Amino acid sequence: MKGIKFLILRLDTISDYMKKLFKTLLIVIFFVTQVNLSKAQTVVKMEKSNGIYLMPCKVNGLSLKFIFDTGASNVSISLTEALFMLKNGYLSKNDLKGTEYYTIANGDIEEGTSVRIDLIEIGKVKLYNVEASISHNLNAPLLLGQSALSKLERIEFNYTNNTLTIFNGPDDYVADNSSSESPQSNNQPKAVYN
Repeated sequence: MKGIKFLILRLDTISDYMKKLFKTLLIVIFFVTQVNLSKAQTVVKMEKSNGIYLMPCKVNGLSLKFIFDTGASNVSISLTEALFMLKNGYLSKNDLKGTEYYTIANGDIEEGTSVRIDLIEIGKVKLYNVEASISHNLNAPLLLGQSALSKLERIEFNYTNNTLTIFNGPDDYVADNSSSESPQSNNQPKAVYN
């Protein structure tokens, strides 16, 4: 009988120990997750103007405001900005890839120039070797389209605060889905999250 009481007492002690260990493990997992989530996001404040959200970005170091446009295939800049960027060293003739045709929102087909942008910065996030289009229209809007947005993997738009939260790995997260045939193969990753 003493042996059975001892065994029951021993099982209760092990059970209590396992419960405490499990609770401790849950608490540790919770805090580690919270630390990783706080390190893994960049919040960018956007400006709302006439129902359009403008996102501050830097293109090869030049500060510009782009329309956040998930429906645009590429990043698009107007001929006005492109000429300014070429004259002031933000783009070079080597970045220009050739003529292209694309469909705009109303269904019309327009001619443009395909270009590779070395670097687009959105907050702390750096996107390398982004395909873009130069619209031959002097007044075309600046569009931040899918050639940049698709590199961000997970984003969350907050309409109340006019913010875009970019979620990704830890501070040193690097996403590189560039091909080896890229015109610039200086080992620059496509996206770096600081």
